[in-house]
Amino acid sequence: MRRAAFFAFCTILLALSGCQGAFDPFQRPGDWSATGAANENIAQQAAAPSDLISGRGNPYANGVAATAALDKALGPNGTAAGLQAPAQIVMPPSPAGSSN
Repeated sequence: MRRAAFFAFCTILLALSGCQGAFDPFQRPGDWSATGAANENIAQQAAAPSDLISGRGNPYANGVAATAALDKALGPNGTAAGLQAPAQIVMPPSPAGSSN
């Protein structure tokens, strides 16, 4: 009985060993695979290749616009509550003489 079980196990093992990529759909021939095309596209559009490693600042900006957005987002208590603030809808005043 042990020999039969061992023989069946070896047969199944040999049968499945030829199924390269049977369990991983990205390893099968003809299926999509990551080629790095997106990274290549970004590298071709970069003005300076060193910008892909480390960015550079704007020598003409003093950072006021960037910090204003962060100050609004972080709010007065230092949390990100400003990002979740509901939009304020302001109704225009009704004309004097209208009867609504």
